[in-house]
Amino acid sequence: MKTLLFLFPLLMAGARLHAADAQPDLSRWKEDFSNEAAFMKNWSSYGWLPDGKVASGPENMHRWWQIQDGVLRGQTFGKLHPSGLQRKISGKDVRLSLRFKMEEGGMAAIGFNGPNPILEANFHLAGVHIRQSSITAWDEENLYPKGSSEAEALKKEKKMNRKFIGAAKVEKIALSLDAWHALVIEMHGKTIMAFIDGKQVLTYETHAGDAPKETVQFAVGGGSKDVVNGWYDDVSFEPLEEKK
Repeated sequence: MKTLLFLFPLLMAGARLHAADAQPDLSRWKEDFSNEAAFMKNWSSYGWLPDGKVASGPENMHRWWQIQDGVLRGQTFGKLHPSGLQRKISGKDVRLSLRFKMEEGGMAAIGFNGPNPILEANFHLAGVHIRQSSITAWDEENLYPKGSSEAEALKKEKKMNRKFIGAAKVEKIALSLDAWHALVIEMHGKTIMAFIDGKQVLTYETHAGDAPKETVQFAVGGGSKDVVNGWYDDVSFEPLEEKK
């Protein structure tokens, strides 16, 4: 009996260590989409259709996103708003690296979400939309300070105390379609920078990009055809301080 009483605290300590080891490191991770079970565990879809119906959730995951030949394929259908894909992250000054591929009429959309000081919830911070001939920085601006009369008035009217800036800055680029491109996005303070195939293509000073990052989101865009595809692979996330 004494032996069992002696072993019990050791077993409990080991269980706690095992549980701690099982927690994912949200500040540093890699994803090559070679394991569909891990993908379904770590990623979740989100989004709304024009009629207000939710496109999120496991029941819609395979309609919008599929693992094919070890890469992630996203799809959007006609004029429907595409379902996004997100994964939890943790960090403030961060680097996201990945490969992407587009077809004609497509768009690669990557963004960061974090605590919105007005909504007090995980919401848009900043990101980029990439098309064959352009890269666009999008931004999120809070309109009035929390607790102000203006903010309270919007709250009573059930209106968002924020402004989405869809084309905060646009730079011309030239990308090949149906070919893989390397993308790196760095966020340092309020500055977002984007590099494609080793070349810096965008720098923009955001409104709220210095907030802690809680999720990263992907989407594919289009609407010019019945079905538009986009592909992602070899994603890595890490603190920006650690230069390669």
